[in-house]
Amino acid sequence: MAKRKKKKKMPVPLIVVLCVCVVALGVSIWQLSDIFLEYKAGTDEYEDLQQYVMAEIPEDGETPAAEDAAEEGEDGVEEERVQRVALSELQAQNPDTVGWIEIPGTGISYPLMQADDDAYYLNHTFSNKVNSAGSIFVEALNSPDFTDLHTIIYGHNMKNGSMFAGLKNYASPSYLVAHPNVYIDLADGTHCYQIFSVYEVEAESDSYTIGFAPDEQYETFLQTLKSRSEYDTGVTVAKEDSIVTLSTCTRNGEHRYLVHAKKIY
Repeated sequence: MAKRKKKKKMPVPLIVVLCVCVVALGVSIWQLSDIFLEYKAGTDEYEDLQQYVMAEIPEDGETPAAEDAAEEGEDGVEEERVQRVALSELQAQNPDTVGWIEIPGTGISYPLMQADDDAYYLNHTFSNKVNSAGSIFVEALNSPDFTDLHTIIYGHNMKNGSMFAGLKNYASPSYLVAHPNVYIDLADGTHCYQIFSVYEVEAESDSYTIGFAPDEQYETFLQTLKSRSEYDTGVTVAKEDSIVTLSTCTRNGEHRYLVHAKKIY
């Protein structure tokens, strides 16, 4: 009669290692679930706010002429711009709302916020909820009505492609051809900005300089921004131009990806 072989017991060290692995896996799943739920909460909130956008911008890739946006009436007085976004309703919910930014066809369509401290909207949504997605917000030192020659707008580079994650796509010239304009809605209606430079810089770059007057110093600044572009956009800038800078983090966190655009109307 054959003897039965004794089952070997699993070594204690191996059991400990397996237990640690199981616990680590459980923690990882919990953390991923937490991140997913946070992303979803932020995405759902901003998708819900799209109801306040009452008219779409054509995805034709063409730059509308200023006279088409505000035609003159018979008496020579400009007609009032059409209100595309219900800003007053958004401001009733959050007084920090200064406008709305949209780049057709890119997924970028968000309310523009501004607080006294730039750090606030890094991790707070439109509804003032704590969320890593934060908000798209205007530099605290800029005028909320975009009357400064240079206005800076910040947004996170989210892994799920939301907020300003799409800006990195401008590294491709063909992407710029398809999406050449940034639209900003303010209290007086829709304004169009044409992109003239795209590139990556260090976080402390002088590209973030504001407070200019329309002089030679400002013109030199504009030419510097244009010269830094990863490719020639074919768009010229002069000291009479007002510009916006869209800024987001890169994957390494130490650099920023910038998109500069000049005001067309």
